[in-house]
Amino acid sequence: MNRVTQKLLFSFFFLLVGLSFGIQISQLIENLLFAEAGIYGNEALIELFNYFSLGIVGFVMAIVTGGGVIFLARKKQQEIGFGEHGELYYEVFKEALSAQFLVCENGTFYAVSQGMCARLKMSEAELIEASLKGLVDESSFEKFQKWQDAGEEFEQLELHLSAHRGGLEHFIVSLNHTHLNGVFLGQLIDNYERTQTQKQHELLAITLSSVGDGVICTDIDGNISFMNPVAEAVLALLEREVVGKPFHEVMPLIHEESKEPIDDPMQSAMTQMQTVSLTQLACFRNHLGLEFAIEISCSPVFLSSEHIAGAVLVFQDVTESRLLRKKMAHLAHHDALSGLPNRLLLQDRLIQACKRAKRHKHQFAVIFLDLNKFKLINDTYGHDFGDELLKQVAKKLTSTIRACDTVSRIGGDEFVLLIDAMEDRRNVRHVIDKIFAAASGEYDVKTASVNISFSAGIALYPNDGDNADTLMKCADSAMYRAKKVGHSNYQFYCTMLDKEAEYCLEREKELVNALARSEFLPYFQPIVNAKTHEIEKLEVLARWQHGNDIVAAEQFIETAEEAGIGIQLSMQVFEQAIVAFADLVTRKPNLQLCMNLSVRHLLDGSFPEQIIDLLEKHQLSPCQFELEIAERPLLENADELSERLVLLSKFGFKLSIDDFGLGQTNPTLLKELHFDSIKIDPSFVSEIYGTEQQDDLALVMINIAKSLGVNCIAEGVESELQATTLAAHGCNQLQGHFFTTPLALDEMEHLLRTD
Repeated sequence: MNRVTQKLLFSFFFLLVGLSFGIQISQLIENLLFAEAGIYGNEALIELFNYFSLGIVGFVMAIVTGGGVIFLARKKQQEIGFGEHGELYYEVFKEALSAQFLVCENGTFYAVSQGMCARLKMSEAELIEASLKGLVDESSFEKFQKWQDAGEEFEQLELHLSAHRGGLEHFIVSLNHTHLNGVFLGQLIDNYERTQTQKQHELLAITLSSVGDGVICTDIDGNISFMNPVAEAVLALLEREVVGKPFHEVMPLIHEESKEPIDDPMQSAMTQMQTVSLTQLACFRNHLGLEFAIEISCSPVFLSSEHIAGAVLVFQDVTESRLLRKKMAHLAHHDALSGLPNRLLLQDRLIQACKRAKRHKHQFAVIFLDLNKFKLINDTYGHDFGDELLKQVAKKLTSTIRACDTVSRIGGDEFVLLIDAMEDRRNVRHVIDKIFAAASGEYDVKTASVNISFSAGIALYPNDGDNADTLMKCADSAMYRAKKVGHSNYQFYCTMLDKEAEYCLEREKELVNALARSEFLPYFQPIVNAKTHEIEKLEVLARWQHGNDIVAAEQFIETAEEAGIGIQLSMQVFEQAIVAFADLVTRKPNLQLCMNLSVRHLLDGSFPEQIIDLLEKHQLSPCQFELEIAERPLLENADELSERLVLLSKFGFKLSIDDFGLGQTNPTLLKELHFDSIKIDPSFVSEIYGTEQQDDLALVMINIAKSLGVNCIAEGVESELQATTLAAHGCNQLQGHFFTTPLALDEMEHLLRTD
């Protein structure tokens, strides 16, 4: 039944009630006024009065009665909140799909929604008849009554449905006060769904508080609404201290290197409506002055596909990892000891220098720099000493060049300098002279002082090469040439060096093949008694049977060492010499054989055993052999060689220092190493001209031998004057072309027979 029909029925009912009251009142008036009508008036007038009064009174009563009822109803309507548009509001409330209702203080329903009926599967009439008491369990209804008595406005009340409401066990009834007295708004709530939602919210809050990244949320205006503990720790602020404040004020972001401000990522994410990540080096400084490097990802928070509620920013504190990456990047491009650019960074700078030089049409220089005698210093004083020396050298080199130039260390004692934008060779000479003057000289390292000099090779762009690899190769070749020429020297690259390098490579191949074909032979040079000139020793000298030519050792021995076949070549010669000596000694039993050893021989652990095996094989004794070691290599490797020399001495071998005088050997060192002979270098013998002033150096050598109590041998004797002078001053033995040149085995046999 709709509201219009209800109005018509109510109007008809009020009219009948009014007429009924009108008849009764008209009858009462008639009785009062015309009781004795037959006496005082006629019947027609009385009847007319009756009809008139009945109509008037009935109409008035109908209006009064109906109006009163309508007034009371409208007043009640206004009390429950519908007001003058009550019908519209009532209809809207009933049509709502949510499960809600209006209930009076006595528990009766005033209105229920369609959603309520659908949820409970009951009609509106059934719900109104059941009332709240029939809907909830007994304890809940009592709770409802007590709740009203307490009179706490706007306090929510939750009630449980009665047990017979099957399938709705997880639903509850929620009641709230309204602004109208005695009327409450209720709704049916899915408690399970609400509980799950609450759990999700709690889990989300716990998760955001537990994650290792900082999380900050803002509203649509960019004001902070949430901050987790990690963000609190980094910002050194509590959440309650920053809620409501603009994000860009609480956490102003800057670029790590330029220190320029970075745009607010929160606003960027909300404006672009997509996730924004900061790939640049972002950092910020909190209110305590602590700076943090961070990585940021910021996303908008959507209420719907087009409406944004705010933004969430997630950041990681990458201060340590960024510092570690910087350190690793530095180590990858710099020498760990000196801090100078390494080979990798130098290569990159050379490539860039080539591009600049080509664009601006200027020259630049690449200088290979090598410390002279660094291995000797390192072995003498230890690696810690050597490392500290390299650091000091690196500082001096860096302080000598311009800021636009580069000093790099590419390994060991090798430095490479990139001198940019040079005009010509004169500028390069000026720079290298300046470097030599500043970096060479005395260095105080720990408790000792050492004197340092350099050898350098120089290559120029574009004359010597137009790319990094070629320039490095050319400078390296020039540096090795400088070391051969002499210490504290520098050489510019020239094409002749390439030809020399090619010749050395070809020579190395020839020597390797010659070794395989056993083309190396022993030659012998006699060492005679200084007074009697009787042959007492034979020195073994290597020769190369190269086709029809006999090549002296001076022309190939260094190349053989560089090719790595020096030891094999020597052993091939020694084996033949020992076999020949076993036969020669039968003719001259006191004869001794002298063999030259290199440092590599002595450092080779298997060498003593190989020599002993050869001697035993040919029934020879170590005391018949004298092993010669050049003075300069001995001085450079004394610490490493001392034990090996002692071992050879214990076996019975005689030991001799060759080229004595060139290395400035300390006499104390000679005593410690227990040498049996010294051989005066030919350069001192060649200066003997028969006068005491000219003969001083050779005589000094003889006197050193006398003071040490060792045998003295002079090699390189070319004249009778030299022989007699040396003998007169106490030299024990002589060797040189004055007596004979080195001889082949058959020639040596003939000489011994005719001695």
